[in-house]
Amino acid sequence: MSPIVRKKIIVRGVVQGVGFRPYIYKLAAAHSVYGWVKNDSAGVTIEAEGPGSVIGAFIRDIELKKPAVSRVDSVSVSVLPPLGEKVFLISRSGGSAPAAAIIPADISICPDCLRELLDPGNRRFLYPFINCTNCGPRFTIVKRLPYDRPFTTMSPFKMCPACKAEYEDPLDRRFHAQPNACPVCGPSLHVRARGKILHGPAALEFAADLILKGGIAALQSLGGFHLACRADNAAAIARLRRLKNRPHKPFAVMLSGIKEAGVFCRISKPEKEELSSRRAPVLMLVKKNKELESAAPGLARVGVMLAYTPLHAALFELLRRRGCGAPLVMTSGNRRDEPIAKSPEEAGRALAGFADAFVFHDRPIHSRADDSVAFISKGETRLVRRARGFVPEAVKLKGNFSVSALGCGADLKNTFCLTRSGEAFLSQHIGDLGEKLNQDFYQETLAKMKTLLDLKPGVIAYDLHPAYVSRAMALGFKGRKVPVQHHAAHILSVAAERGIETPFIGAAFDGTGYGVDGRIWGGEFLVFEGKTWRRAGHLKYFRLPGGEAAVHEIWRGAFSLLSTALGPEFVRMAPNIFKNASDKNLATLQRMMTLGLNSPETSSIGRLFDAFGCLAGLRESVTYEGQAPMELESFFKKPRKDFYPFSLARENGLLIMDPSKAVLGALADFGKARLVSERFHCGLAAAAVKMLKTICSETRISAVCLSGGVFQNRTLLELVVEGLEQEGLKVFSNSLVPANDGGISLGQAWYALKGFGLKAEG
Repeated sequence: MSPIVRKKIIVRGVVQGVGFRPYIYKLAAAHSVYGWVKNDSAGVTIEAEGPGSVIGAFIRDIELKKPAVSRVDSVSVSVLPPLGEKVFLISRSGGSAPAAAIIPADISICPDCLRELLDPGNRRFLYPFINCTNCGPRFTIVKRLPYDRPFTTMSPFKMCPACKAEYEDPLDRRFHAQPNACPVCGPSLHVRARGKILHGPAALEFAADLILKGGIAALQSLGGFHLACRADNAAAIARLRRLKNRPHKPFAVMLSGIKEAGVFCRISKPEKEELSSRRAPVLMLVKKNKELESAAPGLARVGVMLAYTPLHAALFELLRRRGCGAPLVMTSGNRRDEPIAKSPEEAGRALAGFADAFVFHDRPIHSRADDSVAFISKGETRLVRRARGFVPEAVKLKGNFSVSALGCGADLKNTFCLTRSGEAFLSQHIGDLGEKLNQDFYQETLAKMKTLLDLKPGVIAYDLHPAYVSRAMALGFKGRKVPVQHHAAHILSVAAERGIETPFIGAAFDGTGYGVDGRIWGGEFLVFEGKTWRRAGHLKYFRLPGGEAAVHEIWRGAFSLLSTALGPEFVRMAPNIFKNASDKNLATLQRMMTLGLNSPETSSIGRLFDAFGCLAGLRESVTYEGQAPMELESFFKKPRKDFYPFSLARENGLLIMDPSKAVLGALADFGKARLVSERFHCGLAAAAVKMLKTICSETRISAVCLSGGVFQNRTLLELVVEGLEQEGLKVFSNSLVPANDGGISLGQAWYALKGFGLKAEG
């Protein structure tokens, strides 16, 4: 028998709210180890006593057999004198350890809880708040660490004897499940409709009947309200579109399970795994038929999620019993561009007139969080919107940093990013900071995250754009100020996520970003070496007559490109494209461009996509961002070798990608949407690969980072990646953070941490 030893073990990572202490308790029993385990600000701290060989095996098993939803980042061990203990306990949380714990993300309903929920003989039958250590609310209910019930919004609910017995039984899967509850002691559901309020099971029955008959329900979910209606009821969806002022923008749909999702969409194995994962994001899937056309008009793909809370699952079960197996539209409960409503009071104000009934509960949401949105490409999950299920898990950084940085993000699709040592914590999706309520959401969430992480950032990074709200906010925060160019931040978000050191080349394709020359950038080729970056090339500038109007009236961009390619008299050569614009209007636009009046120059690939959507004959104006590019991609079926050519030339030391020949090709194919889509996607990808290959050859750099919202186009991303890999280049792109402006904040923070901001303000 080896001598008795006692060791202090600190486990850091995602180890709170995931059943880690019960796991350690059972592991200690299996090894006959004595001592205690507790949550504290460091993570999970253990003191373990027993024979040296036994303690060694116990420590090895901590990571080897950890709970599936946990993540162990480090295990540190120190030696203590033995105390002769003969029991192992779960001790009261707390302590003075330095802050290092990670707040757990919310977890979708697990198979065990789902079985109980649907079992008429179970005491939690159809109870909308069933959970265990393997599932349920986490981030949205926690107020501060350590993650214990008194520090969550579950604190007002005192467990009944039956729930208390589960909570205290080491062999029960609800052992120390902090949100544990049942119909006797836990939160309850209510519905308000036509001046009446129903409670409990009757509320859920009413909601099911309402939706079945074509009504719209405002449903308080995990991180905020949803607006729900039948996805097979075109009239209900049309009404919801009118109410939300969303005439074409796609709605997400929810289904009860993976089998049901397969009826409506094609699902690959990686897509099935992500859709069914504990994160349960909205996943972009290819539609099988036209049954979901009302939810996602004009698009080949639709956003699909599975019922991820017991409330959703119970609602689907009641609809099934009524003979309805249809998907449900499940869209964010908010007014256009405002934050998702998180309380019954907020929903009553924001959604008055939107819903026929309000379904709400009395478990407060501490941190609002919208649904995450993702797609699968090149075998990886790619986030479009990072929120529920992913936040606030950290993005691991390469290296440790003594200073904490705050990346303030962009103004659209805003997130912020706080760093702590070798970790980056992005906020949930906040949205358009042009809205005052989103500014309030930003400030509220930043204050909560700084408290939860126990951080006071010493350096503040922000976008160069002089009119950005995020910039104005940043300048009001305490700390050293570092301005960061928009597209440099896009590329550095990839470098931060993937742990790539300079040198590397970046291609940043997006809609709008303020350039160092004061123009609107968006088709950028950048070189990063050491702690500097430079612009090596870009899409040739073209004008946007009318400025902001050209973002919505996309025919204006097409007009500008054709004018450049054919000269001022080109309108006579393209009579069908601008048939809805008068000759006087076209002449005015031509004068505006000639004189440079309200016609800013841009190198934006996003605006180029808009123009080609018009040249494909799809539409002349859009009602939501990315509409024409998404519709254009939907027509893509297969690659072509007869793609539209782009010219490459040198101007003032920069490599310029000129789309004029591609524009003329699309003019000849006007109205043939599939042909234009395939020839344009392949031509743009080939030109991007040629540009990057040339720059890589000149700089002798072989690593390439791709970012920017345009690379959410799965077709373009895969074509460019495959082309670069064929050239022997190493290619990196975003996965854990969005390629769009939702990932900008990480790149800003990385810029500051790595010392790029040598000319810092403030």
